[in-house]
Amino acid sequence: MTDKKINKVHDNAKRDEWALKVAALDSLDKAATFLVHFRKQYTTVLRESFDLELDHNWIEALIEQKVAILKEREFTCNQDLQHKCATGEPAATAVAAVLAKMAACTDKMDAEKIHINFRIDFKSPIMPTNYFMDTDRLLGSKLMELRNLGYYDLSLAELRIKRGVKVIVANEHVH
Repeated sequence: MTDKKINKVHDNAKRDEWALKVAALDSLDKAATFLVHFRKQYTTVLRESFDLELDHNWIEALIEQKVAILKEREFTCNQDLQHKCATGEPAATAVAAVLAKMAACTDKMDAEKIHINFRIDFKSPIMPTNYFMDTDRLLGSKLMELRNLGYYDLSLAELRIKRGVKVIVANEHVH
């Protein structure tokens, strides 16, 4: 008898558990909401949990695949696929809102959060790539402009405190 798992080296109980959750997603609304929630919970520097530290990229890719498949099934015309977010929101509307928010921003830390949250909420397949990539570039440009103003005025220790960085010491996590 052969094992049905193809990538035995990379399989584990956490991935199996999440694969079952993803397989159960049966609508674009549910899957898009699930993906954004997953990103907020387990990805980026703003994540709420490090429980999936070794597996979050694999799981996120699996969820993204599911969203893309459901999006292609639900959006029956190219116009929707190219101009509509998986949430149903017109991509141009979402872009205009986040660009206006960033244009009004004058603090580099706030700008960083705007940019990170944009990626959490809209990274493809949520937003069509043709909108996402250009918007990400524009947000990043504004962020870099703000960062370059007095970025080195703070000491490394002060910068870590301001950004909420936890310094991890080698072998600290080894039991």
